[in-house]
Amino acid sequence: MTGEREYAAIRTMRKSRTTSFYPAFTIVELLIVVIVIAILATISIVAYNGIRQRATDSAIASKESTAKKKLETYKVENDSYPEDQATFDSLTGQKPGDKFYTTYSSSSPHGPYTLFTTGDSSGGGNNDAIANGSFMQSITTANCPTTRTMAVDARDNKTYWVQKLADGKCWMLTNLAYAGGGVNTYSDTIPTGDGSNGTLHGPDNSGSVTYALAKYYIPTGANPTTNPTQPSTSTDGGVTNPQYGYLYNFCAANGGQTGNGACSDSVSTAVNTTISICPANWRLPTQSPTNEFTLLNNAVNSGLTTTDAGLRSEWLAQRSGSWYSGGFNSQGSNGFYRSSTQYSATYGRHLSFFSSGVVMVAGSKLYGFAVRCVAS
Repeated sequence: MTGEREYAAIRTMRKSRTTSFYPAFTIVELLIVVIVIAILATISIVAYNGIRQRATDSAIASKESTAKKKLETYKVENDSYPEDQATFDSLTGQKPGDKFYTTYSSSSPHGPYTLFTTGDSSGGGNNDAIANGSFMQSITTANCPTTRTMAVDARDNKTYWVQKLADGKCWMLTNLAYAGGGVNTYSDTIPTGDGSNGTLHGPDNSGSVTYALAKYYIPTGANPTTNPTQPSTSTDGGVTNPQYGYLYNFCAANGGQTGNGACSDSVSTAVNTTISICPANWRLPTQSPTNEFTLLNNAVNSGLTTTDAGLRSEWLAQRSGSWYSGGFNSQGSNGFYRSSTQYSATYGRHLSFFSSGVVMVAGSKLYGFAVRCVAS
């Protein structure tokens, strides 16, 4: 009996020792394992993204190669390249919104031409940043680049800087210089005609003023640029290298629309904010119910109202002055930018800025002010 008890005690002791020394991970070891797993996961993700990007680049290169071959065939058969984006789209069988969409521009029927292809390799539509030289009409808030990028107005081939700024909106960084007409590939508002409603009148620069006609004026220093020339990057308000663009009355800025206060001394019917002088997919900023100029000033100028330094450096704001009473005023010292918002029957709201002040005020609908468009 004594032997059995001793044997049982030995077994119990061995079991206890075995249990006590059962191997386990320390906290340090667990942390090391977690870190290693995280590193491996990061490497895998980076490798996957690289493969995905190469696949996207390959698809873009293939699409552009095919497009070039079709363009050269078209030129042989027609003795010219396509005249516009719509003809190019028909030639290549693509349509806006395609996963990989190529924009086309040509400075003459015989070239040279420019192609830019963008695409979203996830298949969610065209949400990648737009390439330098793309048409403005293909830019949206979603695909707007976060770095300064040159864009081309498909209507008349004029060029502008665009960028998504700190307020989250995609802005033109140079002043609009559109004078009507051009190519209507993107269902733009294109004032044309001989004096009927919607016609863009000018540049008489000293003619009669009116609420009912869409008028524009061309100051000294307008200096619009055309593809492939890049716009100005002046950060002194246009004192040097000005690019004032054209100055528009309230009617012209709002696309010459009738039946509301856009082209009349009335506030009985609200202005349609989806219609403006801006390219398709772009519009005038609003000051009501959302004051987009104030939000912009808060984001790029720290909300300061005693200096326009941030507007000049981030928004490339030009002190393009105004036109009223038969002449130009304040070029190089004051900037005035139209919104689509009315203040009264005869006044519209706008941004006014100069070296020592930034204010959101109201000015006559008759005056000529600069226009900066914002993407829809």
